[in-house]
Amino acid sequence: MSTAEPTPAAPSSEFQPANTLRSRTFIGLLVAQFLAAFNDQAIHASAMFFAFKTRALNEAEAISLMPILFYAPWAIFCTMAGYYADKYSKTYSLVFWKLAEVGITGVALFGFYIGTHGSPTLGTWIVLSTVFLMGTHSAFFVPAKYGVMPEILQPHLLSRGNGLLESLSFLAVILGTVFGGVLSVYFERREEYIGVVLVGLAIIGALASMLIRTMPAAAPHTPFPAYIFGPLIKNLKILFSVKALRLTVIGIAFFTFVVAFMRQTVYMLGESQNPRWDEALTSMIVGTVALGIGVGSPLAGWLSGRKVELGLIPIGGIGMICGAVLAALTLDYLPGLIVCIVLIGFNTGFYLVPMYTLLQYRAPKSSKGNMIATSNFINVTGAIASSLLFFVLVTSAKQTGFVPEVEVNEVATGNLDNWHLEHGRPVGFVVSIPGEDGKAGSILSIGKLPKTAEPKVEEISLEKLNPFEGKVGTKGLTIHTSRKVEKGQPVVVSGYNLRGVEHYLLRQPDEKPEPAYDLHQLPQFLFLGTGAMTLFILIILLFSLRDMLSRSVWFLRTVFKPMVRVDLLKNLPGTGRIILVTNAQETDRHRSIIAATDRYTRFFHESELNTKTADEAIRVLENGDIIGVSVAKETESDAFHKFIEQIQVGLKQKAEFVPVYCGIATMSKKHDKKVLRVVFGEKLEPSTDLAVLGRRIDLMQNTPMD
Repeated sequence: MSTAEPTPAAPSSEFQPANTLRSRTFIGLLVAQFLAAFNDQAIHASAMFFAFKTRALNEAEAISLMPILFYAPWAIFCTMAGYYADKYSKTYSLVFWKLAEVGITGVALFGFYIGTHGSPTLGTWIVLSTVFLMGTHSAFFVPAKYGVMPEILQPHLLSRGNGLLESLSFLAVILGTVFGGVLSVYFERREEYIGVVLVGLAIIGALASMLIRTMPAAAPHTPFPAYIFGPLIKNLKILFSVKALRLTVIGIAFFTFVVAFMRQTVYMLGESQNPRWDEALTSMIVGTVALGIGVGSPLAGWLSGRKVELGLIPIGGIGMICGAVLAALTLDYLPGLIVCIVLIGFNTGFYLVPMYTLLQYRAPKSSKGNMIATSNFINVTGAIASSLLFFVLVTSAKQTGFVPEVEVNEVATGNLDNWHLEHGRPVGFVVSIPGEDGKAGSILSIGKLPKTAEPKVEEISLEKLNPFEGKVGTKGLTIHTSRKVEKGQPVVVSGYNLRGVEHYLLRQPDEKPEPAYDLHQLPQFLFLGTGAMTLFILIILLFSLRDMLSRSVWFLRTVFKPMVRVDLLKNLPGTGRIILVTNAQETDRHRSIIAATDRYTRFFHESELNTKTADEAIRVLENGDIIGVSVAKETESDAFHKFIEQIQVGLKQKAEFVPVYCGIATMSKKHDKKVLRVVFGEKLEPSTDLAVLGRRIDLMQNTPMD
């Protein structure tokens, strides 16, 4: 993109974040991103299955290539995506890329048409290119989508807004993944109609994006970077230097890692079935993860209330671990497996919503797009690491004998006279075998054949060929072929029997035979590995925020009790040395205040104010965390003055004060509904007269609800 791009007319400065989730802008964003996520996954799935059918790629190649095609643009364009999301109104990015989506789906339509009616290989690669283009679309659309949330919603609505956004996003992922497989089956040999559906949805999404009101640019005077990846290094330093942002970056990157790993595991599970699952069933199983996230995300947003509820993260992590372990134990019982995968997704919603909300909330206002684009770069690293780890684990399992190799016996060598393909995979074939020493040849006819197939001359007995050591399959049939095999060419037919299912392998005579493995148990250990990796990252997160586990316990204790209303949370800084001064004396009220913060917070009661605790407070503040002090109305007490003085003297840089009022308030006079209200006051300088703090807190109880 050129730096000479004309600057759009300045948007109205009157735009204000909405105080309701029913705003026109938020609804337009929800519809636009829902259809974008649907088309992302529908193109992803249908392109993969189209590659199977045209035999441009085999299953292993396609499964490995899809994540690379989709995620590579996130790394390549992360700096530019962040720059344009902050340089101009995010509305422009959202609308532009929704219009671009219409063109991308048009390319997919063209590729499907060419592949079906002209050149299968060329058409397939045109369709595969749209996976890369949709990845580019997402690389620019996602930073604008998440970065715009704090601009269109008030801070106290962010958790609920993100819950709804994530719910619809993953509902779209489910439908896109499932429909990508279903449409591939329904429109077999008429795949251009898939393109027509995608174009139609892209047009509707583009129209929905027009509902998003134009809002001011976050950093309109930012120059185009002299070095394209220079801002990436700068942004990485910012993300890892702020505790709250470091927590979100690690957490979200791990989420991307786990989702990519689980997706590959489920595809592996489908391929390892005996006989293997078809495309529609595999797509539906993959989509059930998103179903769980779609249910868990809005619930997490609702339970978070008006704050970032970090106590949900361990609950979600533990739920993901339990789901992964149970999935490993129920692989052979499909209904149980589906329930476990939905459970993993449900708990992922609890884990994910606080992470994204915290990233949006704490990212610098002038560079939210840049921060999210940089986070996407780290996510891509997680996705690539997931693919590499998956490849290493599967390869190692085969080479070390962890999964047993199956003995493959040669059946016959002859000419492939005919075969029958369903969804791009052979389900039956006819091979003519020449006779020896001038004798008449014979016919090997296996599986389901097309109605137009010539009558069988002679069907060879499997017992006579003895490829399965006398075992004749009774539970099904699976046929594997190399990509080079074509009808009318010489082939070598090999076979083996795996737990009562016949497997045939067709290859050209000059091709080296591929070994066969019984992968039945491998997905079980991959699911167990997912649980172990989740436990590892959860431990890292618990070290990052030392009181996270106690927040979870407090959340579970109070989830069914009268709610806590948090007001003016925006007054709590995300960095720096902060002393919270509050009128709250009870431990339970301290916990309610702590639940609203996003850093480790240590409270000191008025009775604890002494030299020993002052030293502890200094250590907490120097570590970048927060302390809280309970005081009575008379803040002129000697103990309070001496405690604060010792802290300020002992710090390398003096701490600022944030007054916090905590008390019972009436939410509704009509129903006399009572809530515990926590109000954060404006930050005060270290030199503030301490006598002012108590009076300031008293006045805050009359602060209007935001």
